[in-house]
Amino acid sequence: MGKSVALSEGGVSLLFVIGAVALILSLALIQYSDFISSQIVELAKDDLRRTAAIHAHDLGRSLANKIGSVTSSLEVAVNLPTVQDNEIERARIAINAAQDSTSDLTDFYMWLDGDGSIVWISNINQTTYRTIKGTDLSYRPYFTETRDSLKTYYSSVIDSNDDVTRIYVAQPIVSKRTGEFLGIMSAGIRVDTLGTVLNSELLPESHSSVGMLDREGTILYSMNHTLIGKNVFDDEFQSLLPAEIKDSFTGYLKDSLSGGSGQADFSSGGTTSSIAYSPIVFDGEQFATLYVVTPHQFAGDIGLLVNDQRDFSTAIVMIIAGVAIGKGVLVVMWSRKIEKVVDERTGELRAKTEELKRSYDSLSIANQQLEVHDRMQKEFINVAAHELRTPTQAILVYAELLLTDPKERAETIRAVYRNSLRLQRLTNDILDVTRIESDSLRLDKQDINIKNIVQTTIEDAMYRMAEQEIKLIYEPKDIMIRADGVRIAQVISNLLDNALKFTKKGSITVTTEKDDGRLIVSVTDTGSGIDLDIMPRLFSKFATKSHRGTGLGLFISRSIVEAHGGSIWCGNNGDGKSGATFAFSLPALDYLGPQDTLSADLRVSD
Repeated sequence: MGKSVALSEGGVSLLFVIGAVALILSLALIQYSDFISSQIVELAKDDLRRTAAIHAHDLGRSLANKIGSVTSSLEVAVNLPTVQDNEIERARIAINAAQDSTSDLTDFYMWLDGDGSIVWISNINQTTYRTIKGTDLSYRPYFTETRDSLKTYYSSVIDSNDDVTRIYVAQPIVSKRTGEFLGIMSAGIRVDTLGTVLNSELLPESHSSVGMLDREGTILYSMNHTLIGKNVFDDEFQSLLPAEIKDSFTGYLKDSLSGGSGQADFSSGGTTSSIAYSPIVFDGEQFATLYVVTPHQFAGDIGLLVNDQRDFSTAIVMIIAGVAIGKGVLVVMWSRKIEKVVDERTGELRAKTEELKRSYDSLSIANQQLEVHDRMQKEFINVAAHELRTPTQAILVYAELLLTDPKERAETIRAVYRNSLRLQRLTNDILDVTRIESDSLRLDKQDINIKNIVQTTIEDAMYRMAEQEIKLIYEPKDIMIRADGVRIAQVISNLLDNALKFTKKGSITVTTEKDDGRLIVSVTDTGSGIDLDIMPRLFSKFATKSHRGTGLGLFISRSIVEAHGGSIWCGNNGDGKSGATFAFSLPALDYLGPQDTLSADLRVSD
């Protein structure tokens, strides 16, 4: 009887030991779960902070580029002979064209004479023009500051005569012959248009907002339009700030106007937001400071999910602890079974932890890929803007030459035609990329002879390279394929253009062969060859190492060839030969088309 009591007392003691150990483990696991949860939330907040800083930097550069385009257009306009000679009827055509080229940002271009009176406002009807012509605006700072400094002037917000708040960019008109001040050319930018442009470049899912201050702290743009034009250091604005952040936020604003970049978090009313700022600089001087405000909503969502996971893990741990205590009564008989269950449960927890870590690693990789894609897209936008601006500006200049010097009419028209073709080609490339990305590229396949396609494409290329010292060689062969002739011609044209771009002199050879039921088209040049750094991503979007192109041609060519069931490749020429070879293959048909004849050696004369 005494022995049974001893065993019972020993079992109770063991039960208490197991219960204590289970409780300690539960608390440790709960604390560990809390630690991991807080780390995940903090990482999410860090990601939001980086996003706000990247947005502020990218938006600042984008706005600087856009306003820089306006400044360039004003510089061109003030140096036009028609403006210099006060030929209003002829000059207004170019001024209207300058407004059209920057209409996504500017409201109008305005010409004031040396006394500050209106000479012309772009794209205005005659009735309104007769009403406002000669209006005295000499008291406006965009006139007085530009006149006194003879430099480009960027204004703060100004309430215009039509009760619209605008920012002005002004350029002095100085006589090239005498150096006399002749007036100013200014561009008006509506603050609501400025806000639309800035907000359109923010990611909607970030729930971010944007604002701008000038160098003195005057609000140039805010989501709250009633604040535009007010100074953030005046009592009216300061009275709107919550007491708990008023001093720190005011100090932050003062620091942000010193010319650098920065970021900080502010909490009020239970809400935390990251505020990043970046300066907008022209000609070495700070024009304004741009702010991006990103609320920690995403981090809050992640916190809720983490809390749910933590509660679930806590419940599981408590259940395990209860089961362990219950099993403790039978520990003597079922010790091995209990150990096995504990091991299994521990393994499940370890697996869940590893799964959570893998999920986080996958999210990090996906975020990095998104950042790379976003950076490539912005670089493409900058390149495309440069590519679009170059032919557009050339067309404007040549159009001006047509108006002022008709003697060179034929050559000027050819120059305008070439730049128009360049602009059309860039536009078509962008449209093709859109079709490819949206899976809406359609092919009109027919039985065609590749010889005819190559011949036509070469003739077009010969026209474009008429002034280059390059020999173009092609030996025609009749090979039939079933394909979209226009798209295949586009691929060959892209490969020829690529060869012409990197071949200053020498030769370009086009060959067509049939091998094992497939057509192989090759374009070989004697140019500079392919840079090894760009070789692995040569057929990807935006693959370019300079501003000589958008990097879309080879991506479009690859998409077209693969849509026909073919493949495309490239490589530098070996055996001591310079240049590179681009080639693609397509399924060939078994019969031959009409036996047309073509010279075995096409070449461009010097």
